[in-house]
Amino acid sequence: MLKSVIGLAAAAALLPLAAAAETTTPITVKISYDKALLASDAGAEMVLESMRAQAAEACTHPGYAGKAPRLDRKCAKDVVAKAATKILLKQQELGLETAPAFARVARIQTADLGQR
Repeated sequence: MLKSVIGLAAAAALLPLAAAAETTTPITVKISYDKALLASDAGAEMVLESMRAQAAEACTHPGYAGKAPRLDRKCAKDVVAKAATKILLKQQELGLETAPAFARVARIQTADLGQR
């Protein structure tokens, strides 16, 4: 069975990654996921975990001067929220079934994003 994987570019200019000197650097994140998994709650949770891992990787910047790498949690949360919203809209546009668990998380994270 061939699984289709769709790449999704999160809003690059809107997702700043904090640099060491308190400056921001825009990032572009391409989130890959299997749209067939979004039909079930279990599959949707797998997609969400993958999205979180991809966002964490994109929002972690290397340590400087012997310091450990640092995850910018706000950046990672923003990436997941924006990607989940785009994925949900794309699923609706294509007429594909989306598990309620994914739709709920997308809405909650988007609402949280709007409050920041």
